[in-house]
Amino acid sequence: MLLDCDGQTDIDLDKSSKKMKEIFEEFLEQGILEASSSPLPALQSWQRYIIYPSRYIRNVHWSITGKCNFRCRHCLVSAPEAKHPQLPLEDCLHIIDEIASCGIRLVDITGGEPLLRKDFDQIVKALSKYGIDIGVIFTNASLLNENILQILRDNHQHPNFQLSFDGLGHHDWLRGVKGAEKDADRAFRLLQKEGFRTIAAMCIHKENKDSLRETIRYLAGLGVLSLRVNAPQSLGLWKQYEDKYALSKEETAEIYKECITHYFEDGMPLELELDGYFQCKKGETDYTIPLARHFSKGPENYDFPYCEAVRYNAYIGPDGKLAPCMGFSDTVLKDRFPSVLKEHLGQLSLNGYYNDLVNTKLSDLLNKNEECRTCLHLNSCLGGCMLEGMDDEGDFLHPDPHSCFFHKHVGEEAIRKIADEAIEKYCK
Repeated sequence: MLLDCDGQTDIDLDKSSKKMKEIFEEFLEQGILEASSSPLPALQSWQRYIIYPSRYIRNVHWSITGKCNFRCRHCLVSAPEAKHPQLPLEDCLHIIDEIASCGIRLVDITGGEPLLRKDFDQIVKALSKYGIDIGVIFTNASLLNENILQILRDNHQHPNFQLSFDGLGHHDWLRGVKGAEKDADRAFRLLQKEGFRTIAAMCIHKENKDSLRETIRYLAGLGVLSLRVNAPQSLGLWKQYEDKYALSKEETAEIYKECITHYFEDGMPLELELDGYFQCKKGETDYTIPLARHFSKGPENYDFPYCEAVRYNAYIGPDGKLAPCMGFSDTVLKDRFPSVLKEHLGQLSLNGYYNDLVNTKLSDLLNKNEECRTCLHLNSCLGGCMLEGMDDEGDFLHPDPHSCFFHKHVGEEAIRKIADEAIEKYCK
């Protein structure tokens, strides 16, 4: 239909189907289309709609290497153990061709450590050739320098940089490398000086839990725009450490509650997200609770894909395999995912195991789990995260324990009470 809306094709709504007529009328009303009584100049090539042989993928999260120079104790892809390869440049360029052939125009780059690649500049250049923007570069910052930033500028790329920062005085321990915290500080300052936006992520555990408030203040002082705090997932290397260092769900909830009060007391110095419990923008008091989603429809309307993130985003691993998200790459399901190096990305996105997983419906979860089906919190939880609920055999049709705990033992009302009282006390 939209292919005919080129300013030159005469469209007679009276001869269109009822459904098509309704769509046109709605688009006209919303200003998506405009009627013209006479032909308009022909569209230029960049103005024309293109039908791509692919499902709609808004963003690709791509590990351009499986290698890393850090030894992070919670690595999802076990990069320090070199379980995953680093593909040659030729294969990376093929992957970029595949991404472009599906009309995808946004790629986030991660690893391992992406800046380890000596041909990083060639990958940036190839993405830029297709007009593909780099949205975020995830890096440990140890190799970040002015030359890297100049490569990005030369190719008209201006991505955000996400750096991990796991608490003042504690960063080196989780990253397994002496001097990691010093490197992160240097990188934050360099990026601020050079005009690149920075965001940060912090994994909270027993050793760094008391540094959260101080860390937020410190990062805000460096110009960091946002901080996402979460507990490490029970995946990858963290399984070796969680018995000794992981916080209980109860401990984590209490830390987040205290942090919310401190956050408003300190003037909302940056955007903050606390693992779905709480999210608020810098300097604002309008907060959200991502884990409380409030779906108003009844059980008869649960026949839709219940993970919104994997529905519009995709992950390509360092071996070229296509997965719904990075967390799947080191699970028992990893060998079932197809390779972009062997089959066309567009076809993989429409057919096969990857497509089946992405299209898993909330009703599939409910049909298998009476606990979810009869839960009073269903319309707010909506099943949570399929990865969080996965068992050791790879069955992800189980309740998400993180979401379950929040709704059953913490509750949206309790978080709102803490936030509202803090706002009343410190922000009025």
